[in-house]
Amino acid sequence: MAQEQELQELRDLVAQLKADNDKLKRQVPTHSGDGATSSVSQTWSDVSKGERLVFIPRDRKCPTFTGKSGMKVSEWIEEAEACMRARHLSVKDQAFFLFDHLEGEARQEIKYRPATDRNDPEKIKTILQELYGCSQSYVALQEAFFSRKQQDGESLLEFSLALMSLMDKVKNQAPDGLVNAEVLLRDQFSEHVFEGGLRRELKQLIRRQPTVTMLELRAEAMRWEREGMPGGARGPSIHGVQYAVQGGRLSAPSSAVDPSELAELKDMLRRQQEQLNQLSQSVALLQRPPPRPRSGPIICRRCQQPGHFAQDCDGPRVPAHAQASVATHSRGHGPSPLGRPAEN
Repeated sequence: MAQEQELQELRDLVAQLKADNDKLKRQVPTHSGDGATSSVSQTWSDVSKGERLVFIPRDRKCPTFTGKSGMKVSEWIEEAEACMRARHLSVKDQAFFLFDHLEGEARQEIKYRPATDRNDPEKIKTILQELYGCSQSYVALQEAFFSRKQQDGESLLEFSLALMSLMDKVKNQAPDGLVNAEVLLRDQFSEHVFEGGLRRELKQLIRRQPTVTMLELRAEAMRWEREGMPGGARGPSIHGVQYAVQGGRLSAPSSAVDPSELAELKDMLRRQQEQLNQLSQSVALLQRPPPRPRSGPIICRRCQQPGHFAQDCDGPRVPAHAQASVATHSRGHGPSPLGRPAEN
């Protein structure tokens, strides 16, 4: 509403100036020389004696701060500082300006402070920041920043703005300030974008250009998101390759595979092969039949006597059928293949 009123006042001023200009043109005589110059001077003096409408633009309006709701205290302080710079106020007038734009409990808080605090604009801003600033601790804000990742369905712009807001809170709560805030912000953005291919491209860009800023990195990421990755259409990701048996050969990806991705794939296949070998050995051990217990005493294959092995025997060699026949005659019945003693 205020802008429309100012616009209307400007239009009225332009219309009045045009009318004055037309009036001057009609009053200037057609003859030349000193007479013409004196006539013009007289006309300008006559016009200047009358009332003139002068348009003075109004100063920037500063919002009020109540402390309960509305804008944050940091945003209000920034807006108030801009208004005070536009007005070129002194220190005492700045303190009065800040107090004049406070309402509610915020105004009461400054009102009952000592005069040394009320007359110092910096102390007023410090008091308001302590009361209405961020209540989270420095460690909690750091944890919130470093755990922030791009959510499913969240755009790159929204994700970057969320990181910037968290970093701003961390910097405000940092005891000694953050020297590498820009680098931390850039690295957090590149590490936690949702799309894996874009994440690798951003990391490679940072390795190629270590001095790239957060805004430059975000602009490049948004461009890649709109136009596709650099180098044209990308083949299937190394981590997302799927194989299908359809009776034909597996076609290779159309684009060249990055050496680092190829090395990563080889290492992954090697680890999988080791795991498969261990599983195969475990299955073979489980499937092996248990050894059958011996049904009789140990019989030497050399002397056919029980109690020792052939490698430890010093006796004469005796054929097995002879020992069997002797045993048969001693028992008085025929040999049985099922009753044959176990051999070593």
